[in-house]
Amino acid sequence: MDKRLSSFINTVISVFIALIVWVLVLLISNNNEHPFDITKNGRYTLALQSKQAVTSLTTPVKVYAFNDEKSAAKSEELLKRYSSIDPQKFTYEVVDPIKKPLLAKKYGIRMRGEGVVEVKEGKGRTERLTGISEDELTAALLKLQRNATYKAYFVTGHGERDLSQTEPTGYSQLRADLVKEGFVVEPLSLAATPKIPADANLVVLAGPIRPLLPGEQKLVKEYLDNYGRLLMMYEAETPDSYTELVKPYGIETTGNIVLDQFSQKLGAEPVFSIGLNFDPSHPITKDYKIQTMFILARALKVAATPPSGVIDTVLITTNTVPPTALEVPLADVLGQTSLKLDLTKIKPSVATLAIAAEKKEETPKASPTPAPDQVKNTRQVRVVTVADSDALSNQLYVVNKDFALNSFNWLVANDTAISIRPKDELAQPLNMSGQEQTKLAFLLVILLPVLVVGLGLFNVMRRQ
Repeated sequence: MDKRLSSFINTVISVFIALIVWVLVLLISNNNEHPFDITKNGRYTLALQSKQAVTSLTTPVKVYAFNDEKSAAKSEELLKRYSSIDPQKFTYEVVDPIKKPLLAKKYGIRMRGEGVVEVKEGKGRTERLTGISEDELTAALLKLQRNATYKAYFVTGHGERDLSQTEPTGYSQLRADLVKEGFVVEPLSLAATPKIPADANLVVLAGPIRPLLPGEQKLVKEYLDNYGRLLMMYEAETPDSYTELVKPYGIETTGNIVLDQFSQKLGAEPVFSIGLNFDPSHPITKDYKIQTMFILARALKVAATPPSGVIDTVLITTNTVPPTALEVPLADVLGQTSLKLDLTKIKPSVATLAIAAEKKEETPKASPTPAPDQVKNTRQVRVVTVADSDALSNQLYVVNKDFALNSFNWLVANDTAISIRPKDELAQPLNMSGQEQTKLAFLLVILLPVLVVGLGLFNVMRRQ
């Protein structure tokens, strides 16, 4: 057979085989679609909380996204991810408000980019969306399913963190997210009240630096004795008397400050403690896989013999292998302008940064003649102690957000809201100077085309 004919036949066969393989790949991929998200912050993957918000729907919902044709694609891409979890419970429609003005008017839509989540059964409740984003969509779905609100009182008057302050040390971001989670957040002056309000689902001591008055201490103790819930957050200056509130639940402090050698790997000062180990069995930290951060944290510990009926759980610790925490006395840190430590005298250890305590007591239902199989009411005391109140401040809140909100929801027994939430999108713009833009334009518009043409001419001349 002629050499040219043989080469031609081999080429045709190769092309034919390649086409068959290509068609098979298309068929297989079409029937087995599985997207991979390789973005740094998982931008194209729904958070665990978003998935749970769809799977936990008891009635179907429909989302109307009001966008023009140019911006519709991005909204539809996000809504499709929600719908893929359960197409029966979650449906959507992208609408141009100009083309369907009556529908836009029905839901009070005034501008493009807004949306509505509507429950399709019952009274047809709706939730407005100011934007079509995962954070807003998930919050709206959870709000439609919420049957209760929770009252969280933040104690004031002892140097605690300010809920309204937008500075790095303030708690404005935490407060805004608690409202989204169904909490009513209010300050509480213990000196101005005869007792803690009956509607309190939770009392928060956010880094007090002055002691409670004896009467105030008694109010908090009585509240806990009556199956209360407490979030206690320390500062380096927090008086030791606050430990008396949590000691009956097996939680103690060592009187030391935690410095962490591991923080230097992150380019931070050793005053930052990095929480890297989490209890996988506790609801607060069950799915936690990212680090937490604290500043000048007070070292915590669980009592050697926990009180009767109390279950203590160490939620967060510093690095374990190898140990990197350096516990130093308060006096060596407070009032010092710089850290002067003799590392030869300090043995690295594993420091505890957060502890949860739970005490259950069972009492029979009020009944003159209770039946043998009568169900018992279970009331619980729940306490979470955090080694540093900076962990929930605006400065570190973005790092510790899930831990913070999970702690609040666990304390009020709103366990269904405990999850890993949508992360903020990380914008990574390419900032270039005018000179750099000129160089890039020269490379793409002139140099690269000339190089391609030159290689082509060289190849033709070589063959001839």
